[in-house]
Amino acid sequence: MHRLIARTARLAALVLFSSAANAAVHCTELANSLVGSPGVKSANSQIIPATVPPSPPVVSYCQVNILYGTNANQNINIRVGLPLNAADGGSGGVQGAWNGRTEGIGGGGCSGSLNVNGPVNAGYVGSGNDTGHSGGNCEPGVNTDGTYNLQFINDFIRNGMKQQILFSKAVAGTYYEMKPAYNYWNGCSTGGRQGYVLAQELGTELDGILANAPAMYWTRFQTAQMWGQIVMKDLVGAPISAAKLNQASASAVAACDAADGVVDGIIDDPRTCKFSARANVCGESTAPATNCLTLQEADAIDKIWDGPRNAEGNKIWFGLDRGTSLPALNGTTPFALGVTQFHWDEHDRNFDWHTVSADEYPLVAQDGSRNIADVTDTFGSLDTFKAHGGKLLTLVGANDQLIMPRGVINYYRQMAARYSNHDKPDFKRLQDFYRLFRVPGAGHCAVPQAFSTLVNWVEHGVAPAQIINQSATRSRPLCPYPQTAIYRGSGSTDDAANFYCGGNLEKLQTVCEDALAKYKNEASGPTDYSGMGVNPVACENTARGPSR
Repeated sequence: MHRLIARTARLAALVLFSSAANAAVHCTELANSLVGSPGVKSANSQIIPATVPPSPPVVSYCQVNILYGTNANQNINIRVGLPLNAADGGSGGVQGAWNGRTEGIGGGGCSGSLNVNGPVNAGYVGSGNDTGHSGGNCEPGVNTDGTYNLQFINDFIRNGMKQQILFSKAVAGTYYEMKPAYNYWNGCSTGGRQGYVLAQELGTELDGILANAPAMYWTRFQTAQMWGQIVMKDLVGAPISAAKLNQASASAVAACDAADGVVDGIIDDPRTCKFSARANVCGESTAPATNCLTLQEADAIDKIWDGPRNAEGNKIWFGLDRGTSLPALNGTTPFALGVTQFHWDEHDRNFDWHTVSADEYPLVAQDGSRNIADVTDTFGSLDTFKAHGGKLLTLVGANDQLIMPRGVINYYRQMAARYSNHDKPDFKRLQDFYRLFRVPGAGHCAVPQAFSTLVNWVEHGVAPAQIINQSATRSRPLCPYPQTAIYRGSGSTDDAANFYCGGNLEKLQTVCEDALAKYKNEASGPTDYSGMGVNPVACENTARGPSR
């Protein structure tokens, strides 16, 4: 309560300050204030005039561009967009046109983002960075001589957005002559991963982080993106057609749709669906009228759903759950970042994934974990961020076709165990500062915009008990994990009012099936239950089944 009162007073203090004084710093002077700052190679600042249709409308704002680097090989472009202060004619906010807050924007794939228009239009100081390189090519992470370009990798993984946040807050303080009241992050995919890095490594700098579909555990899930290509090569000899892949997904949805009590074309929790693609083998009574499968194709799809395993049968990483669109990673051309990741794993730009069999895949995964994953993967604690009073909100599609959402749930479960007062994950306790919302049926970054929900949580203490997922024809409540939306039994199933959040998706079998082979020992290591808050004996008994 005391923390909430203190935070509520922040904007009030800004309003009082701005009514008593006008900032004397002009936008064109901001670059001069950065000269001589550590790491600033160059800087420029100018007022960007407003744009109107036919271009997307953007308010006039002050743009500051910074080239940051502590050596000749580090060149991170950072952009800060600031609503005009009172001295430059801004009005309507707590200081000029500013609302007293900052909002950092994340990138996607192997790219950053310098587009700050969205935050600025909403009155925020917006910021972005290019992660130290232009374009979306991650191949330069390995030098031509086979050594790692750790400058490139670290600038992409952490340095770019950390400097982005620090400079955006500093520049705002200079331009408005006051500190921001609240500082936020907003990103999806790579931007989501960046949000987790900021929470883990810059835990005192942000008050709220919206990190959707986070591409965390970068090395491990990027390597797993190639699993389907390898099993199709081994079992079929070529990629399976998109039409057959899509039919297999549709058949899985039809088989498991009703498990939650509502037939709506969505598997509520795909982890519980055990449909086998062998039901679609041509000649079987269950085969579809078109796009049936050969036995080899069916076995390849089952392996894609299951995910990679080692020779001991232990899971190395998660598969693409049933109902998820398969062609994105398993099309005629592999997903480019997956191919690049194999080069990173083996620190060899010429390494040919075609030479890897399913039996050899565990060695590549292990090489990646041992060689580079400690640099790239995002799995640290949230201790500092939690102590700072920060709030972390994540939405992830239950059928995300690129990042394997079980990886996000795996991290969430580990944090629930870490911040528990007893010997099992305490999701209720974790939800005091960190909430995860699954979006059944949704793909990558196809989730509701929940930034205002985060702001309401940070500034007014209103923790989201549900988030409404609204489409043109349907509304449904999204529930904080491990709860899910449950139909009340009457009324339209397209109306969120007829559902409530309840239940517990953390079933023992589901959790046990998500245990992975020991990190850095993927090739032949045992299943590692540490950090999950489960009893290994109970999991082993569950795996054996009642008849054994």
